[in-house]
Amino acid sequence: MRKIYFIYPEFGNITTGGTLYDFYLCKYLKKIFIYHQSITVNHDISNIKIFRKIKSIPKDSIIIIDGYLANRIKYLLKKYNNIHLLVHHPCSLEDPADTTSSLRLFFNEKIAFTHAQSITTVSKYMKSRISRYLNRSSKISVVYPGIRECFFNCKTDVESIDILSIGNLIPRKGFEWLVESLSRLNIDWHLNIIGSYSIDNNYYEKVTNLIRKHKLEDKITFLGTVEKNVMLDYMQNSKLFVLATHYEGFGMALLESSISGLKVITTDLPVLREVLRNRDVDFVEEDNIDSLAKCIEYNLSHTHSLPITSCTEKYGWKRAARNFKMVLYGKR
Repeated sequence: MRKIYFIYPEFGNITTGGTLYDFYLCKYLKKIFIYHQSITVNHDISNIKIFRKIKSIPKDSIIIIDGYLANRIKYLLKKYNNIHLLVHHPCSLEDPADTTSSLRLFFNEKIAFTHAQSITTVSKYMKSRISRYLNRSSKISVVYPGIRECFFNCKTDVESIDILSIGNLIPRKGFEWLVESLSRLNIDWHLNIIGSYSIDNNYYEKVTNLIRKHKLEDKITFLGTVEKNVMLDYMQNSKLFVLATHYEGFGMALLESSISGLKVITTDLPVLREVLRNRDVDFVEEDNIDSLAKCIEYNLSHTHSLPITSCTEKYGWKRAARNFKMVLYGKR
């Protein structure tokens, strides 16, 4: 069996859904005896350094590279026929407001995606988006992420007034919309936000200014990046999970929170309808402040039904690893 090398980026102490996917996929591939070498690189690695790393790998190997790095290796993908991409979502879709940068990234990723041996992505919705970069979509496969086992045994506090939101403080996560909606509530509440707030200082300042404007400083707590056991504590002591996101490739934090037993409120996006199908979720029209406020207030004021029972066989990482193996080798 050909040796496998898996190259993916790290972002220091910042955790992303893509990083978790890469890490746990590698971990569980080994559990089903798909041995490989993981190579982590800094997220801002130079083109030259990543070229050198790839060229040092034996040519008869299978090379899997996180799609975040795809636009930097587009010309290597033209030369090598053994590089596969794992694309959580194209970088060119990250910030729709930055038209010039997004357009440049789009053409770079179009070259990279076209010349990759294959592409694996995280949802059917994302497959449809990536297919717009290609002349054909037949080489795109979907492998849904797994959910860590710790989330299957949570018991949430139905009497709590706490709301939890998990997401790095970046524009596409919609925290301005959430703050505006919370400012209209007529009942007691408290919001805890887990995620890095140092990625985009301008956006952090914009959100905190909005919080000060509505005099909500005592009602909203930024927790930053926390350990898994701390996150689980906050899940167990919350009543709702709310993420007013504008765009997701999958929405791992949303599914993890739903699996843990939290009632979820989020944006009505096609990908989230796909990922959270048959879960206890209220979907709200994007940017509709009144609708989000009413939905949060109603769910804080009422006791919702018991959480939907979830099984690790359906949602676990071992299932994801088996499906990824099938993509690579055409068999389980």
